[in-house]
Amino acid sequence: MNATQVKCLLVFAVLVLIGFGPLSLTCVIGLVVIAIRPRWFFDLVYNLYGGRPISYASPTSCASAHSARLKALFVLLGLLALDIAPVPVAGAIGLYVVIARPKWFKRWVEKIYLGAKVDSTVEQFS
Repeated sequence: MNATQVKCLLVFAVLVLIGFGPLSLTCVIGLVVIAIRPRWFFDLVYNLYGGRPISYASPTSCASAHSARLKALFVLLGLLALDIAPVPVAGAIGLYVVIARPKWFKRWVEKIYLGAKVDSTVEQFS
C-alpha cells in the first residue's frame, strides 16, 4: 500500500462517516471534478496507481472524453440519489477504488481528462 492509498483511505473513511446526511459530499466532490477537471485529482489518481502503465487502446477523440464525462455525471447523480438512503454508497465505492485500484477507474479518469489542460500530460498517464 503506497502513501497515497493510505491518505485516500483516511479521507474516504471520514467521508463515509459524514456521508449519512441528506447530501453526499463524496458525490459533490466527484461532480466538481467532472466539471472542472482539476490538476490535483489527475495527480492523485496517477499517484494512487503508482505510475503503473495500463496497456489498452488510448482514446484519441474529444468526443470520447465528452462521452466519459457525461457517463460519470449520470453515475454520480444516480449515486447522489442513492446516498439519501442510510448507506453511503459513493463513499463505499471510493474505498473500493482506493483499495483495489481497478483498471476501469484509471481508464475512466484518462478518458475524462482527455483534452483537458493538464500540462499536456494525459499521455504520461497511460
